[in-house]
Amino acid sequence: MRQITLSLREETVASLQRDFETFLRLSLKLDPHFVTPSFEDFLRAKLLDNPTPLTEQAVQRMLTHGQYAWAKRALDKEFPEVVEILIRQAAEHGFAFAIRPDWTAEDLITASRELATAIVTEAKGDASQIEALATQIKSATEDIRDVETRMQTPAWRLADSLRQRVYETKIAVENSVGSNAREKLGELRCLLRLGIYFGSIQKQEAQQVLEYMRSLRPELFVDEPYDGFTRFASWLRAIFAPPPRMRARTQR
Repeated sequence: MRQITLSLREETVASLQRDFETFLRLSLKLDPHFVTPSFEDFLRAKLLDNPTPLTEQAVQRMLTHGQYAWAKRALDKEFPEVVEILIRQAAEHGFAFAIRPDWTAEDLITASRELATAIVTEAKGDASQIEALATQIKSATEDIRDVETRMQTPAWRLADSLRQRVYETKIAVENSVGSNAREKLGELRCLLRLGIYFGSIQKQEAQQVLEYMRSLRPELFVDEPYDGFTRFASWLRAIFAPPPRMRARTQR
């Protein structure tokens, strides 16, 4: 390292000394524990046009005790908890962190770890944070179906409407006769398939509905020849056969 020897007048040295003392006074006023530089370090900073000279001890203290150190500790140790707090608070204010409904527990663990790895890697964080962050992500997630129910999304409204429509059509099949009953049965089958597709009705539940209708109205499940006599007979039944409710009332 090269050295430079300066020859300064007494007045210049006195002025620099006053500046140095002012710098120390202001620094210690802002931070009583500030590690002050030496007069030589102060002169070196003046030559380098650096208005805030810092010693290595001062830099070390700032990294371990100052506001920067608090932020670093928060990122190093509390970052996973911060992510969990953000997700939880978001859910309480109308946002959501949803997962696929068909994921198993193993799928959720794998996806949480992959997401945590991507976050920590892009943020250039400590790899030791990954497992803790993955655990927080896993515990803060919700099934997309629960999210849709709470938020009443268009998909949830459609599924709910399908259930109501299935119920109404089932009642219509029970109380219809002739070709109208067969039409309603076809509509019921179509609605059940849509309900299964949109997740509003389970496949087993749809099968139970059809089995119930088969036991209640077995004639609707028998294929009839579509000729003129059959149409004429259906027309007569529609005219002269009373509705199921009326028959029940007559029997009483």
